Amino acid sequence: MFTLEYYNFMQAISKQETTNNRITVIDAMRGITLIGICATHAFQHFGAFTSNAAPPFPWIGTMDEITSWILQYLITGKFFIIFSFLFGLSFFIQMDSAAKKGIDFRGRFLWRLTLLFIIGLVHSAIFRNDILIIYAVLGLPLVMMYRWSNKWLISIALFFVLGGAQLTYIGYKAFVPDTSQQQVEKPAERRARWQEIFLQKSFSTNLQHNTTEQLSFKFNFQFGEYGRGYMTMGFFILGLLTGRMRLFQNIGKYRHSLLSAVWIALVAVLLLYAVKPYLPQGERLSLAAWLAIPVDSLINLLSAYLWVILIIELYNRKPVQQNLKKLVSYGRMGLTNYMLQSVLGVFIFYGYGLALHHDLGVFLSVVVCLCYTVLQIQLSHYWLQQFRYGPVEWLWRSGTYLKWQPLKR
Repeated sequence: MFTLEYYNFMQAISKQETTNNRITVIDAMRGITLIGICATHAFQHFGAFTSNAAPPFPWIGTMDEITSWILQYLITGKFFIIFSFLFGLSFFIQMDSAAKKGIDFRGRFLWRLTLLFIIGLVHSAIFRNDILIIYAVLGLPLVMMYRWSNKWLISIALFFVLGGAQLTYIGYKAFVPDTSQQQVEKPAERRARWQEIFLQKSFSTNLQHNTTEQLSFKFNFQFGEYGRGYMTMGFFILGLLTGRMRLFQNIGKYRHSLLSAVWIALVAVLLLYAVKPYLPQGERLSLAAWLAIPVDSLINLLSAYLWVILIIELYNRKPVQQNLKKLVSYGRMGLTNYMLQSVLGVFIFYGYGLALHHDLGVFLSVVVCLCYTVLQIQLSHYWLQQFRYGPVEWLWRSGTYLKWQPLKR
């Protein structure tokens, strides 16, 4: 039976779906995700690590603690999952759109990933925590998996998301121990050395460091003993599967099930947080340490799910949708804004820029991030009133088709 609330919900969905042939709730979600990512990066001064400076006023110290709690339990790790999920979803949308025109887009998408790798390499030179270059690498197997069955994709996604790759690595190391006699630098020593580079050295020194040691560490972190990249691959696949379901095109069909799952996810998150302190502690390459991986992953994944449903529900209320038009523009220019937010953050906190790492604690760092994010949102909306794509999106699209694409409206 169709209730008035259901009818209004479906009307909102129908309206937002037909805006410029885009599902605008996805752009809004990407915009909100970028804000969360910026806040997470600000927490660590965009890779320069946090400072232990005493707050100038007692209330600032209290706000630092509150902000740290919010970031730790509600944002950190959750929004990166959504960002990765949206990459997999966008991949499906592009492939599916081309297929409807009788075009096999896989070859073109591989070239598109090559260009993304180059963009990520440039961005990594400035910002050590760049993720674009990893997305470009992980996109290669995603193209191969495009036509695989849902059963295979679900199995692979669960294996990666629940830490199967890390467990495999631990098993491998148990049978093939490291016999190298080379002295390994302790994490605390390495952190102190890096921090000196970020906060004391010149831009050119940072550039060299980011394109050599940091790049090597990034790939080891993503595909070595930490295995973060494999988990990201799992989130890509979840996005691909969601695209196959055409969930966003048929949100009304799935709405009841999605809302029912919210309560299950909420209870599960609370239980996992309760269990987490009792997990055995051990060395990183041990079964005891591995047990924390699926727990942390499930906490972040289920929390990300709650965020996604909350955004969908709020966005499809007409007043909210009207008020988030500028945020949609911000999300449409996601690549440009992701790169710009990190370049601004590095300039604000690093030694060769404004060097505010010592003066700003967690709260004020996030406030600064949110201030220039608001400016980015305004500029994005104005830009897309004049142009079809963001600057980096336009260059990427032109490179994809090896032809300058129309930019002005």
